[in-house]
Amino acid sequence: MKREVIVFILLISAFLAIGCTGQQPTAPTNETPATPFNSTTGGKVIEVSIQNFAFEPKSVKISVGDTVKWTNLDSVSHTIKSTDFTSEVLKNGGSFSHTFTQVGTYDYECSIHPSMKGVVIVE
Repeated sequence: MKREVIVFILLISAFLAIGCTGQQPTAPTNETPATPFNSTTGGKVIEVSIQNFAFEPKSVKISVGDTVKWTNLDSVSHTIKSTDFTSEVLKNGGSFSHTFTQVGTYDYECSIHPSMKGVVIVE
């Protein structure tokens, strides 16, 4: 019986030692994740997802030279349509990007589902 207890303790010790050799968790920070950089224009890339028949976020504020990238996460197709730009039909996983070169407010919608609306404000 003593021998079995000793073997059990050794096995538990070995498992604990193996588990302790992994990467230590890092403390959370208050830093905002870095925004991707557009190496062509020098501006930021702002991500907008298309999910549950909605644009998320619905409204974005950006600077001249920034790019907005829309990615369709829905199982149905969508488009991005504005008076200044229009995407092709985006199937699931498809994306469309547009770089904004002038200050202004750009309303857009999905031409397949016109109730889906969003806005890009360029300052």
